[in-house]
Amino acid sequence: MAKIEMESILILIVAIGIIILLIRELIRKVSEINRLKLEHEGQIKAARKDSNDRQRSTIKGQISETLAPWSMDAVNSVKELNFLGNPIDFIGFKGLDSDDEVEIKFIEVKSGKSKLNKNQRRVRDAVKAKRIEWVEVRINEIQIEEKTIS
Repeated sequence: MAKIEMESILILIVAIGIIILLIRELIRKVSEINRLKLEHEGQIKAARKDSNDRQRSTIKGQISETLAPWSMDAVNSVKELNFLGNPIDFIGFKGLDSDDEVEIKFIEVKSGKSKLNKNQRRVRDAVKAKRIEWVEVRINEIQIEEKTIS
């Protein structure tokens, strides 16, 4: 009888040991899940902040592009500017409002830390290298066919 009690006590001790190990592992996993949740929440907050900062930067850039024509010295008046938008913001024709010699200026408005994109750099480089020419297109005759559908 004592042998059966010893075996039962041994089995009980092993079972309690296994339960303790399982509880420790469960506590470790719950702790890891909580840590990951906090980390994820921090990443979400950082992403939201970054998104808001970028949005503010974009809005500031748009405002700068809107106000720039009235504050720049590249041209004599706003009437000497033509808005393109892409790949550059403006082409200025300084002197066009008077009888002075006309200077043509390619104008890109930037604010903050923004930089020229690839195509803007290519246009800038073409201007610097004087790879510019005058092209005049004449349309001699256009034939228009009109159909009325009732």
